[in-house]
Amino acid sequence: MQRPKASLASLFLLSLSVLVMEVCLTRVFSVLSWHHFAYLIISLALLGFGAAGSYLTVARRFADGEVQPTRLGHFAWLFAVSTVLSVALASRIRFYPADIVLYRDYSNVLSLLILYVVVGIPFFFAGVCIGRLVAMAGDRVNQFYFADLLGAGVGALAGLVTINHLGAVTGIFLAATLAALAACMLGAGGVRWRRWAYGLTLLITAGLTALGTRIELLPLHYPPSKDMFRQENRVEYSRWHVVGKIDVQRPYEGYWSFGGALARRYTAPPPAVQGIYQDGAAPTGIMLVEDDPKNVEILGEYLQGVAYTVQPVGTALVIGVGGGIDALIAMHHGAEKIVGVDLNPVTVHAVKDRYRQRCPALWRDGRFEMVVAEGRHYLTRTGQRFDVIQLSGVDTFTALSSGAYALSENFLYTREAMRDYWDHLTADGILSFSRWLFDPPRETLRLITTQTAMLVEAGVTQPQQHVVVLAGPAYKGRSPWAETLLKRSPFTAEQVAALIRWAEDRGFEVLYDPYHERANAFNAFLCADARGRAAFVADYTFNIEPTTDDDPFFFQFYRWKSVFGLATGKSGLAGSTGGYGITRVPLGFLILAFSLAQMLVLSLVFILAPLWRGARLRSSGRGRLGVFVYFAALGLGFMFIEIALLQKFSVFVGGPVYSMAITLASILVFSGVGSYIARVFRRRPGRGLALVITALLIATAAEMLLLKHAMPHLMGLALPMRWLVTAASLLPLGLFMGMPFPTGLRLVERMDESIRPWAWGVNAFATVIGSMLCVLVSIHAGFTTALAAAMGIYVIGGLGMLWAVARNRGRPAAETA
Repeated sequence: MQRPKASLASLFLLSLSVLVMEVCLTRVFSVLSWHHFAYLIISLALLGFGAAGSYLTVARRFADGEVQPTRLGHFAWLFAVSTVLSVALASRIRFYPADIVLYRDYSNVLSLLILYVVVGIPFFFAGVCIGRLVAMAGDRVNQFYFADLLGAGVGALAGLVTINHLGAVTGIFLAATLAALAACMLGAGGVRWRRWAYGLTLLITAGLTALGTRIELLPLHYPPSKDMFRQENRVEYSRWHVVGKIDVQRPYEGYWSFGGALARRYTAPPPAVQGIYQDGAAPTGIMLVEDDPKNVEILGEYLQGVAYTVQPVGTALVIGVGGGIDALIAMHHGAEKIVGVDLNPVTVHAVKDRYRQRCPALWRDGRFEMVVAEGRHYLTRTGQRFDVIQLSGVDTFTALSSGAYALSENFLYTREAMRDYWDHLTADGILSFSRWLFDPPRETLRLITTQTAMLVEAGVTQPQQHVVVLAGPAYKGRSPWAETLLKRSPFTAEQVAALIRWAEDRGFEVLYDPYHERANAFNAFLCADARGRAAFVADYTFNIEPTTDDDPFFFQFYRWKSVFGLATGKSGLAGSTGGYGITRVPLGFLILAFSLAQMLVLSLVFILAPLWRGARLRSSGRGRLGVFVYFAALGLGFMFIEIALLQKFSVFVGGPVYSMAITLASILVFSGVGSYIARVFRRRPGRGLALVITALLIATAAEMLLLKHAMPHLMGLALPMRWLVTAASLLPLGLFMGMPFPTGLRLVERMDESIRPWAWGVNAFATVIGSMLCVLVSIHAGFTTALAAAMGIYVIGGLGMLWAVARNRGRPAAETA
């Protein structure tokens, strides 16, 4: 290969730009639609890589090795140009995906197909360029795969930094700039007019990136299913963050529930508020209050204030504090010290700094402290106990930038999370949750089953004595909010009587308390014995199994029979009400099933079709099935491990954003280093393969043991030390994860060099499918099972390649392993 250093640098830049683009696109489509469809579009866009592998396999000029790096500069240039055009077009396509499910508006299917093409084209051009560079590497395949993974690892970090400082749209322009720079490097010795075109494109994309930091070049509009639909003109302040895009509206007067119910009896004019939205939904707000909160009448009329009426409160912790309404409610009820924790630093900046003077009541007497942190991480690093811990409507309706899920996971509602809260309550402290009630109940009921499982595990013999559930009136056509109180000590009859009087005065309803029987699902579950509770959960229409850190899908309360029953009208969801429209149907499962079906069909087209149409492949079929199994297994196994570890480390490293930055980047970078080290097997790759797979299995098993037995005891470490521990624990596993791919390519080269691009394409398809299958496995069996499944997948892949080697033994180019 000519100019290998330029090719390596270009490969690094291309991989980096692809990851930056993928991360930024996930955020863009989380704004344009909902997180479910963001994952769908990104996953199917990555089909471009698989299609590129197939194209490289059947295109004769590539298969014959006629294309040099200078000509590949053209594909890098096309990647840069199509990146800018794709985001410009995608942001202007009318696409309201929720309407497909909610209103049977199938015109959006056409929009979806157009989006697949528009977004997939840049990935195709990038895939052609990256795939051919790796295929041309020859004896340097380890170095090139190292550059590829190193670029991806740096891109994972760069994508997060880019979104936080430049915004998601400008981040895509930056990705195009990096691709244009790679084109200039690859085409340095090529035709003059192309060099001029590459240079001009570099200047244009760099200019767009610089201009995008000053003005909004491509305004994004929210769909009708979001609260911010057609309200962009009311936005006063807007800023991107990897956790979610924050929009702050101009002040206006209105009755807001703020993650909880407002008493029917309150009819006085409300104070002005500034709405704060995350990705156009999940509203919170800053209440413009100057007076002492004790004198603000409306603050005593919110349902989430009920915990403060049971007994005097000294200290309170509000997780997901948002605009500060829960802190004002705590002040109104006399709390002496309130700590508000929020994961999004943009929200904290807006409340604490930018709009501090809009709500002087929050800061007037020093009782309120606001902290940027993930709730459980804050608890583990503080030794303080609280009289009240409040979570009002805290959920995950935004897409993680890892682009992994079509379904929402949340570690604030697991059995282990409940134990963390329980352990940080005072002797008579109360844990208070505001969640939608729904009809039939599901979220609040699942909260009860999870809390009960924690209480039983903690040795509480009568968990029903520690629980009270209340509900408020319906709000804006949505289901009522419910308030679940979990008290460290049993509720007394006097406390319950006082709660009932307080609720009745405000038009709220008590759904469960330990001293009165009522005919509803909460009483049926809590009043049953252990066997009865288990039977109730098993027979219930919705999935209300207790969630754990290993299976944290709290908001996925649908069963597969509901998904398949939608087509026959036997889903059991008729008359179901509550929440946002997208929460009334199993949208996450539908998207996952739809994605898998499409992926399987497209995989047949793009992977198998080249085999049957390419004469070169038909003539080199010995062991081809084994090669397919091996590279498919590498894609599946890698994604199973990556996604499972991203979530397993989430709480330990301080939240999903830090997990993306530390865990994902560590895996990719260490894998890149491992691919470079694997060159020691270049003379005997067959024997090296067996050693690598064995070492990978041992490292995966060791990681599982560390996560289960060591990490819980290290939660008290400072955050930077946790990051170091995470990176160190991933080092051996990451090294071995990077070795099988280049080692396999060396073996394929000895069988038939022409099928190396096809093998790379198979791996690309399997990577996308692996992310979806990992979610399925994790939902039904947990992340630990997903890791164990990855081990089995790697074993199958290794056996497949060894079988292929055996089939080719005796051929002139084959190695005797």
